[in-house]
Amino acid sequence: MSLEELFKEIIIEHYQHPKNHGHLDHPDAKSEGSNPLCGDELQMEIAFEGDRIKDVMFSGNGCSISQSAASLMTEAIKGKAVGDARRIMEEYKHMLQGSTYNADMLGDLEALSDVKKFPARVKCASLSMAVLDQALQQKK
Repeated sequence: MSLEELFKEIIIEHYQHPKNHGHLDHPDAKSEGSNPLCGDELQMEIAFEGDRIKDVMFSGNGCSISQSAASLMTEAIKGKAVGDARRIMEEYKHMLQGSTYNADMLGDLEALSDVKKFPARVKCASLSMAVLDQALQQKK
């Protein structure tokens, strides 16, 4: 199996069986965003424990890229310190822009690396990052 095929499988798996999909009972932060070009809608809720992301959930509708990106992003940041989550988001942004990035820091998020070849889809892949950033800004 090629790396490209593996990445496609990861994206499909996270789209068909998203991780961290739903709502938290008592979130400390909430945010939402949309991508009108594709019709993607995304909401994210976070519970903090000190400086750590204790739990994170997302909900919404949209294309396979936006929804799998949200699933992958929540998996990547869950349990991490807020600063580490921000570093993951920064590396993810570099990847989507076609810049040099730290693949080890991204883990399975790297499955979305080919999205950069399709500029119209970059907004789909970056929606979860924008919504997450808004939610993290609510952390005091």
